[in-house]
Amino acid sequence: MKACGGPCSEGCVTLARIGEDAWALGDSKRPDVPPLRFTTEELSVAGIDPTRFGPTI
Repeated sequence: MKACGGPCSEGCVTLARIGEDAWALGDSKRPDVPPLRFTTEELSVAGIDPTRFGPTI
């Protein structure tokens, strides 16, 4: 999934489910940097709800 913010010049983040309770979060402005890995709970604490972007948990 991809989420973008602001005008077209703003970057986007990609969120991919990589396991039962694991997610990878990447930054379109830094494609050379490996994605960060988070659990569903860590995303929730940060205010990110993956279900808002499509996949079910």
